[in-house]
Amino acid sequence: MSDISENIEAPIGYLVNTGELPVFYQSNVAGERTNFEGEREFRAMSVRNARLLPNDFTLDREGFAFVDHKTAVTDFQDDDQLASIYNAEAEALVRAHTGATRALVFDHTRRSSSQILREAHNARDPANAAHTDYTDWSARKRVEAVMEDEAVALLKKRFAIVNVWRSTAGTIEEWPLALCTWDSVDDGHLHTVERRAYNRVGQTRHASYDQKNDWFYFPQMTPDEAILIKNYDTADDGRARYALHTSFDDPTAAENAAPRESLETRVLAFFDEA
Repeated sequence: MSDISENIEAPIGYLVNTGELPVFYQSNVAGERTNFEGEREFRAMSVRNARLLPNDFTLDREGFAFVDHKTAVTDFQDDDQLASIYNAEAEALVRAHTGATRALVFDHTRRSSSQILREAHNARDPANAAHTDYTDWSARKRVEAVMEDEAVALLKKRFAIVNVWRSTAGTIEEWPLALCTWDSVDDGHLHTVERRAYNRVGQTRHASYDQKNDWFYFPQMTPDEAILIKNYDTADDGRARYALHTSFDDPTAAENAAPRESLETRVLAFFDEA
């Protein structure tokens, strides 16, 4: 188990901005590692233990929130349970924390730090680059693809994309998630990355190094806890529009730490206001 310390120094993966468009290739085969065309660097950053602070993080201020969240799902590897049980749970959670009038799950991604488990569960490796999942263009494209005929009307009003992130197999002992507060990020350090999957081309944004970034983590997360991450918000009124996030190689993890198994669930949130 990791030591519960106030701050740790950990390597955070940043993009090196060379002026060329980086390309991220999504894995398409069970257990396949993701590939990246571009230059990255790892910088030692202070990552604060958010469990030692008041739990008043919010999606609209910091861009992320930490919540207790029990689930009725007994097996996160069972797609039928995700569809019949977890989707409704995640949608209700996002509505409660955003004030959205409607929420819809449109994607799940399983991840593991173990190659054996990745192959067994068709999971991906932990993402270890500071990023947010959408650009203005790709966020709208996802609404169009998911909502089809409803998209035109929905895109006239505010929408957001929120991830629900959780452990799916015991306490997280290695490769935890780090989150960066919205007000410590300069948009000038964010760079478009083309994201290529077998069935579509999208865009994400990766961050280049900025010493002002303020990173937090929630060590030893259990399956009864979840992190909400705002990945995109059309609202441009001063509230957080996204939260940079990344997994990291925890220097305090034990040598025999259990492999991380996690699920991130992407949810569209729709609002009545423009």
